[in-house]
Amino acid sequence: MDIKPILPTTKGVGSLGKTLVAIHGPGDIRIDTVTRPNPGPNEVLVKVEACGICGSDLPRAFGDGAHFYPVVVGHEAAGEVVEIGHGVSHLQVGDRVAIAPLVPCLDCQFCQQGMYSLCTSYSFIGSRQQGCMAEYVSVPSRCLLKIPKELSYEKAALVEPATVSLHILLRVAVAGSRVVVLGTGTIGLLAVQWAKFLGAAQVIAVDIDDFKLEIAKQTGADVVLNSRQGTRETLAQLKEATCGHMADIVVETAGKAITQVQSIEMAASSGNVLYVGTAEKDVHVPARTFEMILRKELTILGSWMSYSPPFPGKEWSMAIEALAQGRIKVEKLITHRFGIDEAVTALEVMRDGVNTVKVMLLCSQQKQDT
Repeated sequence: MDIKPILPTTKGVGSLGKTLVAIHGPGDIRIDTVTRPNPGPNEVLVKVEACGICGSDLPRAFGDGAHFYPVVVGHEAAGEVVEIGHGVSHLQVGDRVAIAPLVPCLDCQFCQQGMYSLCTSYSFIGSRQQGCMAEYVSVPSRCLLKIPKELSYEKAALVEPATVSLHILLRVAVAGSRVVVLGTGTIGLLAVQWAKFLGAAQVIAVDIDDFKLEIAKQTGADVVLNSRQGTRETLAQLKEATCGHMADIVVETAGKAITQVQSIEMAASSGNVLYVGTAEKDVHVPARTFEMILRKELTILGSWMSYSPPFPGKEWSMAIEALAQGRIKVEKLITHRFGIDEAVTALEVMRDGVNTVKVMLLCSQQKQDT
C-alpha cells in the first residue's frame, strides 16, 4: 500500500484553515495552521473532537520514532463527519464516529484471512499517514464506526485502547479464571475491566505506582499489589492472594523486561501468559524461569493491535457497546485534558507520567462531559 504523507502547507489557508500538532523533528513540536484537507474517493473528513495521547506517540514526538517529517501523530480519536468523498454510502454528514487507525491493504495473504494486524503492506493513521491531533483529519471510510449519542467523544476516543485489551483476552477462556494484569497504564486498567466483564473469578493488578493501583482498585481489581518490593515478595503475596493457586492468565501490559520475566513466574501450571506490552529493551530470561514454560506447560501468546473480520472486528463493536452502556468505565482513566493549542504541554505531561494515565487532547478546544 503506497500511501504518501500529506505534508502540511501554510499556503492558501483563508477560511479553510485548520490547526494541527506537527512534529518537525525530535522534540520540535509545533502548532501549525494549514489548509484543511479534502476527502478523496472512499474517504471521509472528520472534525476531531477528542484525541488521546498514546505512549507510542512519545517516541515519534521526542525521539527518532517517526517515519517522516512533518508528521501529525494521534490515533485514539473520535469526532463528527463533516464531508464525504466519492463512493461513501454508509456515512453521512453529522454522524458521530470513532476512528479505527489501522489501514490494511485487504489484498495480502493475511488480510485475506481476516488477520489484518499482520498485513504486510498496511498504513496507520497517526504514524504512517497524518493523524488525529488536528482539528480535521481525512481517513478511509472503512476506518470509521458510528457511535451512539450516549457515548461522549472523550469516551469514544478510548475505544481504540479498549479494543487492544479486549483482543488478547478473547483468545483465552477468561470465565472462572484468576487473572493477573501486570502494568496499570491505560491498556492494563482496561484489561482489568475486560477480565471482570468476561467473567474472571479474581482479577489482580500489579504495578509500582500506587496512584494507578488505586484507580485499578476503583475500576474493578479485587486485589492490587505494589511490586516495588521485589519479585520474591510480590510472588509470595500473589500466592497468598490466590490461596496458593497463582494465575491462570497473566496479561503483561507494562513492556518492562522485569515484568515480562515475572509473567512466566506468576503463571499457574497449564496457565496462559499474554504479552501485550512492547519491549523497551532486550529481555533476558534466566534458564530457571524459561524451564517453567516447559514444566508448567504454559501457553504463551503475543498480541499486536486489535482487529478481526469483518474489519475492524468484533472487538470494536463490543467496545463501543460496553463503553456506551457504562459496563467498561473510562472516566477515572482520563487524568488530564488540554486544548489543541496546549498540545506541547500535553505531550510533556504524558512523557513525564506523574499521576498520569490518559492525557486527552480536545481538538475542538471545548472540553467534553465525561
